[in-house]
Amino acid sequence: MEQILGVGIGIATVCLLLSILASHVQEVTAAFTSRRAATLELALQKMLEDPALYTSFASHPLIQNISFHPPKFLLLKFFSENRARPSYIASPLFSRVLLATLNTRNNLAATDFPSLMGAMPASPLKQRLQTLMAGIEKNPAACNAAIEQWYDGTMERVNGFYKRRTQWVLMLIGLILAIVCNANLFNVTSTLWLSTDARDSVAALAQIYGCKSGETCNAPNYEQARHDMEEKLNPLPLGYKHGSVKQYWSGLLNGTDETGKRIVYWDQIGSGLYTLGGWLLTAVAVSLGAPFWFDMLNNFINLRINGAKPPTGIELRAAATQAQVDLHMTGPQGNP
Repeated sequence: MEQILGVGIGIATVCLLLSILASHVQEVTAAFTSRRAATLELALQKMLEDPALYTSFASHPLIQNISFHPPKFLLLKFFSENRARPSYIASPLFSRVLLATLNTRNNLAATDFPSLMGAMPASPLKQRLQTLMAGIEKNPAACNAAIEQWYDGTMERVNGFYKRRTQWVLMLIGLILAIVCNANLFNVTSTLWLSTDARDSVAALAQIYGCKSGETCNAPNYEQARHDMEEKLNPLPLGYKHGSVKQYWSGLLNGTDETGKRIVYWDQIGSGLYTLGGWLLTAVAVSLGAPFWFDMLNNFINLRINGAKPPTGIELRAAATQAQVDLHMTGPQGNP
C-alpha cells in the first residue's frame, strides 16, 4: 500500500508541476490573443443576430468602460484584432445596455422591455425577447429578470465551450512540454515503482505542495513550480542528459542507442511508440489542469498521513468466519 501511495504521489507531483507551467503559458497566450474577449463577442453577436446592433451595443459608454486593448509584445498583435473589447459583462449591465441600445436604434424612449416590445419593429431579436417574456408581459421586473437569465444561460454554455477549447490548448502545450522535458509518464511510473529513493525524494517535495485536510490552500505559482522542476526532480527520468539532446534525437531518428549501437528495426518502432505513448499520456494528464492534480496530490498525501481506512464490523466478522472455515478445512496442525 505504501508503495502504491508513493507512486501516486510521485505521478501527481510531476503532473501538477507540468500543469502549472502549461496553465501559465496558456494564460499568457490567451491574453495576447484576446481569446476570452473574442469568445464573448461571438456569443453576443449570435444573441443579437444583427451586426449593426452589436456595434451599437459594444460602442455604448458602459461597455467601452470595461473594454481593453489586447497586450502587445514588441508591437506584435499575436493574431488578435487591435481594438478594445470586454472579456466579461455582468447580466444586469447587459440588460440595461441592451434596453438603451434598442431605444437609440429605434428612436424610442421606453423605460422597460414590455413597453419597448410594443413599439419595436419586427426582428429576430424581438421574437426572442417576446418568447422570453411570454406570460409576464405586465411585470417589467420579471421581464428584466428573464432577459438576464437568458444571458446567464448563454454565458454558461460559452464558458463550457471556452473550457473545452482551453483543455485542447493545454493538451497541445502539455505535449510540447513532454517533448521538451522528455516527460514520459511510463518511465516516471516505472522509476517510482522500482526505486524507494525516488519515491522518498518526490514525497519530500510533495509536502511543499500538500495541504492538510480541513485547511484552505492555494495551488503553487509558476516560479516555484519551475524551480522545483529544475532542482528537485533529479531522481526521476525527466529531461535529457546534459549535452546529449542532439545525440538523443539523432539516435531516435537513425535507430541507434546512446552508445551508437544499431537498434533492430522492430525494436526501433517499439521504442518510438513507447516514447510517443508516454508523451501523449503526459499531454492528456496536463490537459486535466493544475487544480485537478493539486486536489489529487492532497488526497494522496492525506491518505498516506491518515493511513488506510479501518475495516468495518461486517468486514471483521467476514474475516473471522473465513478464518474458522479455513481452520476447519486444514485442521489445527495445518494438515487437511
